[in-house]
Amino acid sequence: MLAASLLTLISICLLSLGIWRLCQDLDLAGDFIFADGFLSHWQVWIGAAAISQYICWRLSRYARMARQRTEAAVAREEKQAPSSVAANV
Repeated sequence: MLAASLLTLISICLLSLGIWRLCQDLDLAGDFIFADGFLSHWQVWIGAAAISQYICWRLSRYARMARQRTEAAVAREEKQAPSSVAANV
C-alpha cells in the first residue's frame, strides 16, 4: 500500500511535467526543463504518468486481495480451532 501511495504522487508529478511541456508547445508556459532529446516531448511524460498510475492500481488491488486472503485464513483457523475454556479456581 505504501508503494502504491508513493506511485500516485509520482504519477501526479509526471503528469504536471507533461502538462507543462504541452503548455510550452502552445506558448502558454515558460521554458521547459529539457530543451531537446527524448524527455522534451509531452507524450513521454504523460505516458509515464499513465503507466505509473496503472502500476499503482495493480499494487493496490494486489494488496487488497492479499489482505482479504489473510483475513479469511484467520477466520477459518478461529472457526476450526476448538475452544478450550479452563477455569482457574
